[in-house]
Amino acid sequence: MSKIYDIAVLGSGPGGYVGALRAATLGLSVCLIEKGDLGGVCLNAGCIPTKILLRSAHFLHEVKNASALGIKVDNVGFDFDVIMGRKEKVVDQLKKGILYLLKKRGVAIVTGSGKITSLNTIEVQGQTIRFKNCIIAVGSKPAELPAIKFSEKSGVFSSRDMLKIKDIPKSLLIIGGGVIGCEFADIFNSLGCDITIVELTDQILPNEDIDIALSLEKELKKRGIKILTNTKVTQLKELNAGGFDIQTDDKKNIICEKILLAVGRVPNGLDCGLEAVGIKHNNGTIEVNASMRTNIDNFYAVGDVLGKTYLAHVASHEGIVAGENIAGNPFKMNYDFVPRCVYTNPEVASVGMSEAMAVEKNIKIKVGKFPLLANGRAAVENKNQGMVKLISDSDDNIIGGALCSSLASELIHEVCVAMESGIKSSKFSEIIHAHPTISESIMEAAKDINLKAIHKI
Repeated sequence: MSKIYDIAVLGSGPGGYVGALRAATLGLSVCLIEKGDLGGVCLNAGCIPTKILLRSAHFLHEVKNASALGIKVDNVGFDFDVIMGRKEKVVDQLKKGILYLLKKRGVAIVTGSGKITSLNTIEVQGQTIRFKNCIIAVGSKPAELPAIKFSEKSGVFSSRDMLKIKDIPKSLLIIGGGVIGCEFADIFNSLGCDITIVELTDQILPNEDIDIALSLEKELKKRGIKILTNTKVTQLKELNAGGFDIQTDDKKNIICEKILLAVGRVPNGLDCGLEAVGIKHNNGTIEVNASMRTNIDNFYAVGDVLGKTYLAHVASHEGIVAGENIAGNPFKMNYDFVPRCVYTNPEVASVGMSEAMAVEKNIKIKVGKFPLLANGRAAVENKNQGMVKLISDSDDNIIGGALCSSLASELIHEVCVAMESGIKSSKFSEIIHAHPTISESIMEAAKDINLKAIHKI
């Protein structure tokens, strides 16, 4: 009889492999099943490769604008093959790191497409994996529109497709102004591509605070990126000579060589055999409780398949929570203090509620704002675009924070810690910050909540 594992993990993305590592650390026997590459979408076609390209794009942008710092640089260029080659090398290096950790912790790895067949079995291409508990971490895939489908041949790309292209298009239409759309706009604009973003809602980054979204929009437009909000693509016509003629609902025509369709993601739950054991789901989106447990006692689910945040760091923490609960430790997931980051130039980062969310919930709020134009470090770095915004309730509890700034993805954790710890905005504003630093803007925004900002004009 084949081995019975304490846990079978279906999928090796940030939720799956981190859950497997935590469970193994707790002394459980674990089998990790993966049909593709270790690390899932995040490592292979999402978080990591896009940030690698953004690093090259931002460095190129810095060099091209070095004259503002008194630095003369002539004949600036780039080698796209080298950029893409570095992407592959870094991804491969990180995959090897995950493999090393899994092997060191004694996690068995099975390669192939797994499907749940009973309460205690998964079939993987003719092989039966037996288990006591299962963590489903099968992730998500890029969403399409009813009238617009992915086609590498014609040039309608998904985010995964964009990470495999060999040549930079002369022009790119990005349908969807969310995180993925904005990051790819930044990358390819920096590399010389003519970019147009079409967004259905009234702002790019629809889930973020309007002031922060407008700060980023202003900077992207300065760089020549065209942004059309409250706009819908109504017609897509392929041209005989290649490329597309696009018509929008407000009768605009856009001619472009390629299209990036970035309208969200779809959970992969329909593909893994949920019906075999009666796991509750909504068209592949699995339902769980705060312990990450499904309606079937020995089945847990984490990551994108839950359709909640589509954030790698959330999936990883969900994997930890699932592993701990299977080991008998009563952990629960809390989504109140999750940082959200966009790695554009400047970056955007936020946590908690936006001003609009708070108003919608009828929460009496106080708002503090501080522009980077008044920050010494931002002036030194020649990166004084953007702002910091903090929101507190009537009891002075911080309920939300957002930044559009250099290093926002690093700085946001200061706000996360303050919120998690229950520090009042008045107390938060008293914490001495080093000068000159961008983080002083957070302190000033906290002071501004109670009308005590020092350097705000």
